[in-house]
Amino acid sequence: MSIFKNKKISVSVFCGAREGKNKAYATTAEMVGSLIAKNNMRLVYGAGGKGLMGKVAYGVLALKGIIYGITTKIIADFEEPIRGTKFKIVKNIQLRKRAFIDNSDAFIVLPGGFGTFDELFEILVSKEINDKHDKLLNKKETTFNKPIVLVNVNGFFTPFEKLVDSIIDAGFMNPSNRKYFKIVDSPKEAIDYIKKHTKK
Repeated sequence: MSIFKNKKISVSVFCGAREGKNKAYATTAEMVGSLIAKNNMRLVYGAGGKGLMGKVAYGVLALKGIIYGITTKIIADFEEPIRGTKFKIVKNIQLRKRAFIDNSDAFIVLPGGFGTFDELFEILVSKEINDKHDKLLNKKETTFNKPIVLVNVNGFFTPFEKLVDSIIDAGFMNPSNRKYFKIVDSPKEAIDYIKKHTKK
């Protein structure tokens, strides 16, 4: 259950604690943060001040937007939270991912490493399990209807898209699972998609 009481849309952004080699990654991350603030949304993220995470957060803060970080003590030791921002420390990485899901209305995924993909797969699996459960109970609407948007900066998520198609072709996943996420080319497309598909 979300800790937030107002109806502001909360967007989790998953991305790297490094900036990556291409400058477009950092530019895009900062733009995502700016657009979250401009559209009166709340940023929910990993609480770090480094890498793309930091770029997103500073993009929000530059426009006096609201951010809420979720981290663990171990991670906070090397990804120090930004001073003056609100953040929560949970016991382990599993609770951290659960908190992202519970406190977010939508998800934006930017380039990153193992941690970013772990968070992405966590919400995709949650969506899949809820979808199967809803079908079992003959529910007309899916329980997990939170948008998942991947911003394909510099073609970063093109191999992921091909991997998903390969898994479907091999018979290990339903073709309908391909609709669980949306790949877009720009931060504006991501925000527009979230505004269109998020109920508040």
